[in-house]
Amino acid sequence: MSVDEMVASGDTVYSGITYPGHCTRSEVPRKAWYRLDAKMRDHLLLTLWLIVTFKQFPMDELILYPLSLYFGYAFVRDIDDLFPIVAKSWVLFLFPTWCVMSALWGVNSGAILKSAAQGFLTVMICYCVALRLDRRDVLVSLVIAAGIFAIASLVLPATGGKASRGVFASKNSMGLNMVILWSAALCVALDYGQRRFFRLVAGVLAACALALVFISNSATAVLLAFALLILILLSKMLDGRGLFHPVILFWLTLGLSLLLIGSSLLFSAANIDVIGLVLDKFGKDATLTGRTVLWGYALEQIKENPLLGVGHGGFWNPKDWTHVSRRIFVDFHKDFNATFTFHNAYLQTAVHQGLIGLGIALLAFFYAIWQVFAAMVRRCEMPQAFFVSIAAMILARNMTEPGLMTPFSLMTMVLYMGALISVRERVFGIS
Repeated sequence: MSVDEMVASGDTVYSGITYPGHCTRSEVPRKAWYRLDAKMRDHLLLTLWLIVTFKQFPMDELILYPLSLYFGYAFVRDIDDLFPIVAKSWVLFLFPTWCVMSALWGVNSGAILKSAAQGFLTVMICYCVALRLDRRDVLVSLVIAAGIFAIASLVLPATGGKASRGVFASKNSMGLNMVILWSAALCVALDYGQRRFFRLVAGVLAACALALVFISNSATAVLLAFALLILILLSKMLDGRGLFHPVILFWLTLGLSLLLIGSSLLFSAANIDVIGLVLDKFGKDATLTGRTVLWGYALEQIKENPLLGVGHGGFWNPKDWTHVSRRIFVDFHKDFNATFTFHNAYLQTAVHQGLIGLGIALLAFFYAIWQVFAAMVRRCEMPQAFFVSIAAMILARNMTEPGLMTPFSLMTMVLYMGALISVRERVFGIS
């Protein structure tokens, strides 16, 4: 019997995934070693995608565009397999749909439609990854992709001018990406389900990532690295047990109580400005390097277009040279053609998509967070802990950086992948 005949004999074909009662291509013996099954193919493509998106470099669109088109085609090709998952998570498509509608009133309809198309592709890529890959696959791809740039940053000289760090364009860029590697590599190193050799490699990369976090001198990155270390170690305590296990609840309650009591006694006994000390250490001021000033501008803009916003690209690229955004560029010594943001994901979204668009974005965002936290409660393992740490990173970073619903945003895509893998497990009854 041929391969196609063997596959056709199953009830339904879920290419590359084994579900009870189904015959798949991955179950069929291969005659040639170089023929990849569907799961391995998607794993390699995901790794390539992450390598290209971790850091922008010249001509990267020659890789990104074909990959995006392939994943878009794959979504349509596998729609029968994906439909049960989409039916349970359709909320992720609401924000791109709202972006399309905003072309009716937005300032720059061309930029709006391009961003909306990229938004749809972003979600579709996450579905294609979640169809066949599991959490450990995503973690391996992340560690490989980020590890390449970590080693390059340690070995190669800094490029990109005064603000560059390692191979990254700025300290914030390197700090964020190395925190992602730090959490991913730490979860792999502590995961007994991974191969021993890869756990050892991940441990070395985790050490490199932590060193680069300090080299970046990014306050957000350093604080996130330590916060995620605590979160991951707490998750390791839960490993093999549920969050509501009596022993776990006892130690968590006791630890939290001691922490709160100790902190209260310390700060009441000494007049210490902890926030001020941290800001001074990293060269920040009370305005967070002008961020609070930008937030004031954003709030004024939201008052002018509260419900619908001005559409993607409508504020930072106006045709009117007297627009308030021009004054912001001048005040912050930026070139008029430079990329600039409000350094707050919620305000950035509200200005461009209105409060309605912000509400839709938050609906999708918190749906994804709920899915990864629910998976953590059901079965606590290191791969789940990584996706919870990504959710925590996004929640912390949203206050000082954009990216909540930016097309192809790395952390948002990883969060969606974790959420959709959880949905797939529930839909198909995979334990």
